[in-house]
Order: sequence, then C-alpha cells, then structure tokens
Amino acid sequence: MRAQSGPYRTSYILQATDGLLIQGAAKVCFDAISTDSRDIRLGDLFVPLRGAHFNGHDFLIPALEAGARGSLVAADVNRDSLPYSSSFVLIQVQDTLRALSDLASAHRTYYHAPLIAVTGSSGKTTTKEMIASVLRLSHFPLVSAGNLNNLVGLPMTVLNLNGKHTAAVVEAGINTVGEMERLARAARPDVVVITSIGPVHLEGLRDIDTVAREKFRLVESLGVEGTAALPHGEPHLKPLLAHCRARITTFGIDGGDFRARDVTAGVETSFIMISPLGERQIQLAAPGRHNVSNALCAAAACWALGATLENIAEGLRRFRAPCWRMEAVLLADGRTLIQDYYNANPQSVAAALRALVDYGRDLPTMAVLADMMELGPDAPRHHEEIGRMCAEIGVNHCVFVGSFKDSFASGFMAGGGKSASLDIAPDHETAWKAVRDKVEHFQTILVKGSRRMKMEMFADKIRGEN
Repeated sequence: MRAQSGPYRTSYILQATDGLLIQGAAKVCFDAISTDSRDIRLGDLFVPLRGAHFNGHDFLIPALEAGARGSLVAADVNRDSLPYSSSFVLIQVQDTLRALSDLASAHRTYYHAPLIAVTGSSGKTTTKEMIASVLRLSHFPLVSAGNLNNLVGLPMTVLNLNGKHTAAVVEAGINTVGEMERLARAARPDVVVITSIGPVHLEGLRDIDTVAREKFRLVESLGVEGTAALPHGEPHLKPLLAHCRARITTFGIDGGDFRARDVTAGVETSFIMISPLGERQIQLAAPGRHNVSNALCAAAACWALGATLENIAEGLRRFRAPCWRMEAVLLADGRTLIQDYYNANPQSVAAALRALVDYGRDLPTMAVLADMMELGPDAPRHHEEIGRMCAEIGVNHCVFVGSFKDSFASGFMAGGGKSASLDIAPDHETAWKAVRDKVEHFQTILVKGSRRMKMEMFADKIRGEN
C-alpha cells in the first residue's frame, strides 16, 4: 500500500511521530510512503508493520535494495540488526502502526478539504461509494479505495490527500475496543456517518452496546462545526447523544430528516426522498430496501457539505454497487444471481434475504448462505435466527455452508421450513455438488457469506454453467 502525496520531509516525520533520528539527515525528503517492501520504489519511506504471521522489520534490507530512501523502525528492534547506509534514513518510533496514524493526522492539518468519515455495522462501503458518486458532480474528492478502512488503510488514504482535492470520503472499520479513537485522530473528519448499529465483530467488541459506543467515538471527535448523520431512532445511540458537540441530522426509511416514501424494490430501487432540501424521486441501480437507507444516509452526508437536491439525485442515479456487494448478474433464461459475499453479519444477511424475496417476487428463490464470522459465543444463536428468517419470509430453497450449517438448519426447521427445501454442506465445493442440478430451477439466487468462506467460487460455478 502506497501514499504518494509527498514530498514527506524527515524533519516533519520526526515531529509528527515524536521519533528519533538514528541514521541519515533531517533534510531528506521522501516521494512516497509504503507499507509493503514488495512495492517499494526509488525514494520511498518504508513503514514496517507487524502482523500475526509477519514482521515488516525482517524486510528492511530488501526495502533498501529496492530503492527506499529510509524507514521507520520500532523502538524494540535491535539496532545492531538494522541496515547501515550513510544515505539511508532510519527513524525510531515507539510503534510503527501508531506512527502511521500520527503521520496521517499531521498530514491532514496541511489540507483543509472537508472530510466525510463513514462507519457502521453494515453498508459502509456502499454508502461511501454513494457519497463519492454525489461529490464527484461538484468536487474533486479523495475516495478510499475498496474497503481500506482499518488502522493501515485509513491513514494511508489520508496520506494521499493533496491540494487538488476539494473533499474526501473515507471508511472507518473496527473490530476491537480503542481502534476508533486512533482512526478519528488520523482522519480528523468534518462529517461523520454511522450507517447502522448491529451485532458485528463481537469477538473483539463483546456486545452491541460496545459496538455502538466504539462507533460513536468517531462522532465524539467532531467539533461544534461538524455534522453527524445518524440512523433515526437507533436505541443504542440515544444514550450517547449527550456527548456529541456537533450538529445532528438523521435518516431512515420510515423517519428522520431524510426519509422515504413510495419505495419500490426490485431489479432497481426507487423512492421519493423527503429531506430538508425538499422532495425528489430517487432511482438506484441496486436492489434492496437496505440500499434505500444507505442512499438516505449518503444524502444526509452530502447535504452537510452543501450538495444540492439535484446533485444528490443525479449522483445516486449514477451510483453502481461495489464489487461483490448486492451485484445482480443476469443468467440464462432471464434468471438472476445476486452476488454479495464480501462480508456477512446478521444485519447484512437479513437485508440481503429481504432483497432476495423482494427481487424474486412470486418466482422461485434460492439462498446460499455461508458462515458469518467474528460473532463470539453467541454465533450459533445468530445463525439459527438467520435460518429461521429464511423459512419465515418464504425463501424457497436454502443451502447452508460452513461450520454453522447445522445452526442455520436448526433455525430453518424451527421456522417452519421443510427438509426437502434444505441442503447443508461443510464447504462451497460440497455444496455445489449437492445443488448443481437444482440451481436451474430457481429464478433468483442469492450467494452470501463472510469473506473467508470464499463464496465467490460457488458463484463462479453458477455463472459458468448458467
């Protein structure tokens, strides 16, 4: 990953990170910043990071040989192991990951383009892309790529901010307590969006109240001139509002400053948006009522930056769903495959199932669902609830894949589902063998699961034979 809005001066880096210059000159400048030794180019600053199975400090010499002009190093690294070159800058910091956020925070103070930070339990990337689509009509925005939303991706995005940008929109994602404060410090947002609150990353965040509290840290970072766009009536956020200094605007299909009426959900989605700017018909090239909520959220964020009603409507019309997020793919004989397997949690799976039923109308539907990750000790219960929902909303055939297949199936049967309408499998390959001859009988097929389940491989087989 690279940030290329240099030059980044050594003296500036020392000040931003409270670092110690242990080799090289303070006047040296770096053209770019890279966290990947395999992507080093001439003149880069290398930031070696640590992970569960790697230590970037092991690649200092390859980085130097590839042309890096310098590197950060953590305080606990043995100095005798560091590469020596009179022209190679070494800056010692307490922690390289923390230093990356410190660099981004300092960089942000040089560029005053208004920045929208998007967080939430689901819908972050889709909402971010909706916002970007609107902003592009009147701004030259910096937009975080994909879902680069963690303690590496967000600071590196901010470090790409430069004088050409007239606005920015970034995504902030967390899975443990304390991360959001560091993301907020790196981003220094002017507008904060919380798309939704739901049971996600419970292995690190414990319970939904903690999810809400940690997401709200981003709102608390706003000053009195900032704006927070929050889901209308969200009960887990209400106790936290007393800690918000910023202006608050709300959104929701059934209530809020930005709300909807006359919703039609199908291959495309349309609704009338009611807002402080007036009413306007909105057309979305994306299925699902949850995307109405995402669009209202995006509208509220763009309104906070002065977007007109016309630009909001046109930007949302131009929006196209990010890869692997509620992508509708046309199959043979007019059938449809809905691909939504970048991530999965109870909230996003429930929304996708509702979209499947709305999309499929009275035609036969199939849901292929894989494990939802990081749900902690309550994971079986959450999978059972999704299985029950499948039966209760009338999905015609379900395929449950992964370690929680039996929990899915238990809920499905408890909700009134029939065993003839159910297949279970430990992995996507076994699942495909079980349903290969059945797929052609269903008009609309949803494939969804957490990223680690690699459900795109199952979807590839459907597309390949249909």
